[in-house]
Amino acid sequence: MRVKHAMDPTVRERGFTLIELLVALSLFALLIALAVPMYADFLGNSQVRNAAEAMLNGVVSAQSAAINANTQVQLVVTPATGWTIAEVNPDLSVRTPILPAPFQLSDGAPNAHVVPTPPGATEITFDAFGRIVANPDASPTISCIDVTNSQNASARALRVVITNATPATATKLCDPLAAATEPQACPAALCQ
Repeated sequence: MRVKHAMDPTVRERGFTLIELLVALSLFALLIALAVPMYADFLGNSQVRNAAEAMLNGVVSAQSAAINANTQVQLVVTPATGWTIAEVNPDLSVRTPILPAPFQLSDGAPNAHVVPTPPGATEITFDAFGRIVANPDASPTISCIDVTNSQNASARALRVVITNATPATATKLCDPLAAATEPQACPAALCQ
C-alpha cells in the first residue's frame, strides 16, 4: 500500500489559490464601486420625494383644517425645518397650532432643501371654503415649493404647485424638468 505524501504531485489540496481569491475580491470591489453611486442617488431621490410629499400633505391638511374649522388657517413653511398649520387669529400676534403635528424635515428628509416661491414667502392662508386668500399680515403668498437635495446634486427635484385654478392645474406634486406634454409636468408660468 502506497501512502501519499503532501509533496507528492499527484495529491491535490482543496481550497482557493491566491489568484482565485484576488479575482473574487476584485469582482466584489467592482460591484461595490458600481452600487454605491446608485444607492446614493436612490437615497437622495427618496429624501426629495419624502419632503415634497410632506409639503403637499401640509397644503392639503391646512386646506382641510380651514374647511373643518370654518375659519382661516395658515400653512407656515420654515425652509430650514418644515411646516406648521395654525389658525389665523384676529390680532395676528398668536398662532394657534392645529393638528397634524408640525412636520420636521429631519424626520424623513434631513438633506432636503425647501424653497418657497415667490422669494421671501413663508405662508399661505386658506379661507373657510378652502380657497387661497391674501395673508392677513400682507406677506407674499406661497404659490410653489421647490424641493431639492442639498447633499446630492443628481437627485431629481420636485415641485409642489399651489393654486385655486382649474382642476388641471390644481394643487399638485409635479416634476419641473418634465416636458409640458407629460402628465407629471408642472403647469407653466405659475412659479416664475
